[in-house]
Amino acid sequence: MNYLLGLLISTLSVYMHSVYAQSTLTSTQAYEYLQNERGRARMVQKGADKPPIDSLKKAERILQDALTYYHRADVQELAKGNESLFYRKSDISFDLARIQAKLGNNEAAAQTLLYPLTGKFAPAYAGYINELAEFTTVRQNPNLVPLLAKAQAAERLFNSTALKTPYKPNISEDEKVAGLSKLWSEAKYNFAYFDHIADVDWDKLYLDYLPKIRATHSTVEYMRVLQSFCAQLHDGHTDVWASDATLADSTSRQPPILPVLVDGKVLVQEVRSDSLEKTGIRPMLEIVSIDGLPVNEYADRFVKPYQSGSTPQNIDVATYTYRLLRGPKDKPVMITFREPSGKTFNRILPRTGYSNLKQSPAFRFRILPGNVAYVQLNNFENDQALNGFKAAFDSIATTNALILDVRLNGGGDSGYGWNVLGYLTDKPMQTGSYSSRLYSPLRRARGESVVFEPVEAGDRSWPANGTKLYTKPVVVLTSGRTFSAAEDFAVVFDAMKRGTIIGEPTGGSTGQPLAFSLPGGVMARVCTKRDMYPDGTEWNAKGIQPAVLVKPTAADWQAGRDTVLEAALNYLGVKESAIAPKKKSKK
Repeated sequence: MNYLLGLLISTLSVYMHSVYAQSTLTSTQAYEYLQNERGRARMVQKGADKPPIDSLKKAERILQDALTYYHRADVQELAKGNESLFYRKSDISFDLARIQAKLGNNEAAAQTLLYPLTGKFAPAYAGYINELAEFTTVRQNPNLVPLLAKAQAAERLFNSTALKTPYKPNISEDEKVAGLSKLWSEAKYNFAYFDHIADVDWDKLYLDYLPKIRATHSTVEYMRVLQSFCAQLHDGHTDVWASDATLADSTSRQPPILPVLVDGKVLVQEVRSDSLEKTGIRPMLEIVSIDGLPVNEYADRFVKPYQSGSTPQNIDVATYTYRLLRGPKDKPVMITFREPSGKTFNRILPRTGYSNLKQSPAFRFRILPGNVAYVQLNNFENDQALNGFKAAFDSIATTNALILDVRLNGGGDSGYGWNVLGYLTDKPMQTGSYSSRLYSPLRRARGESVVFEPVEAGDRSWPANGTKLYTKPVVVLTSGRTFSAAEDFAVVFDAMKRGTIIGEPTGGSTGQPLAFSLPGGVMARVCTKRDMYPDGTEWNAKGIQPAVLVKPTAADWQAGRDTVLEAALNYLGVKESAIAPKKKSKK
C-alpha cells in the first residue's frame, strides 16, 4: 500500500511538472510545485525523528530535483518578480541540509547552508540551525561560524532574550516599564494604520500610560494595562495576550460556550460540551447577566476596553463571542440565562474541567431545496475545508447553485480559500494589493514623512483549478466573525465578479502581524501590512461590504430561523418557506 501511494505521488509530481513545463507557467504554479515537493520530501520521511536511510536518500533526491527545477530559466525569470517564489531556494536548501546532516554528510550540509545564511532571512535560519540537534556538528564548520555569529547579532537587535523574562506573580517595575516601552516602540515603527487614528498622539499616550503601568501590583494587572494601551490602535491584528500557561490560567480560561451579540441581545451561539448541554445550556438561550451585572454593563466594564478591534463589528465579536466569559481558572462564572419563553435561571459554571469538547468542523455540506449546494467553510487553519470541498465537488457540480458560508470563519491560510475559489473560474484570480511602511533614517533626517511601498509586487494572480469548474450561480455569506484569511477569500470572490456577497460586513482586518515577546510571559503583535482590493481600494476598518445587507434579529435567531441563509435562497429564486425553522422539542 505504501509503495503504491508513493508511486502515485511520484507519478502525479511528474505529471504536474510536465503540465507546468508545457503550458505558460505562472509564478503561483511554480511556487505551488516547489512547496508540494517540499511536502513530498517530508512525507517520505514518515515524520520520524530518525527516518530510515533509504527514506532520507529519497527525500534528498526530491529536494535536489526541486532545486534543479528552481534553476530553470523560466522559473528564474518569474522569481525576479515574486519574492515568495524567489525565497523557495532558501527553504529548499535548508530542508536539504537537514537531510544531509541526518545522513552524516556534514560537509555537504554546511555547503548547502551557505545560501540561506547569506540572504535577508539569515537570522531566522541561524536560529533553527542553533536549535536543531542534527546540526550539532555542522554549525562548528569554520565557514558557518562567522555567518551564524553575524546573523545572531542581527537577531538580537530586535529579539533579544533580555526582554523575554519569565512569568512571576509580580514582575519588577523595570520589567513592566520595559514591556510598555517595547510595545510602544514596535508599534511606532511598524504599525501600518496610524492614519486611521489621526487623533491619537502615540508618544503622549505612552507618557500617560507610564504611571498606570507603575501603579500595577501584579503581572495580571500589568498585562491588562498593556491590553488597554494596545486597544488604542484599533486594529484586529494588533493585540496582547498571555503566552505563559500560569498567566493564561489567571486571565484567559472560559467555559465552552460561544455567545453572539444579535440585535442588541447576547445569545448562546455554540455549546461545545455535551455534558454542559445536557444540563440545559443550549443555543438560543439569552445571557442576561454575568456575576450579578447586566451582561452589557459587564462587557463594557471588564471586556470591551481591552479589545483592539478594527471595526465596531470586530470589537463586538472579540468582546461577546471570544472573550466575554474569560477569567481566572479557579474562579467559576455565574450566568443568568433566559429561555425564549421568558423564564430565567442561574448557573455557576467552572471555567475549566470540561472533557471531550466539540469543535465546529472545518467543512460542512448539504443539498438544500431547489437543488442548492450549501457549503460551510468554517476555518482555513489547515487543509480540512479545502479537502472537504474537493471530496464533495462531484456532488456540488450537479447542483443548480452554490452557497459558500464563511460567517464562522476566523481565518488561517488564505491559499486554502483561494484554492476553493479556483473551482469557480477558468481564469487566474487577482488576490489583492499590499503595502507596508518603508522606514529610512536618511529620508527622515531630510524631512520626509512616512512612506508606504508595495510588497509582493508583480504577478499577484492565483491560478484556476484547471480541471474542474463550477459555472452555476454562487453566493457567499459573511458576518462580523468573517475575519483575516476569510476576508482575503471574500475580497477575491468580490473582485472576480463571480457572484454575490450576502449578510453582514466582515471584521475588517487583515495584514501580516509582527509578533514579539514582552517581559512576564506576555506576547504582543502589531499589524504591519495594508491590504487592499486588486484595484487599490482599502477595506481595513470598514470590512468587506455585502451586496445584499441582511442582519439577523434576535427573535428569528431564537426561533431557529437563519435569515441570512433564507435571503440567499430567495436571491437564488428558492422560496423562503423552503427552509423551515427547526422544530423545538417539547422537552
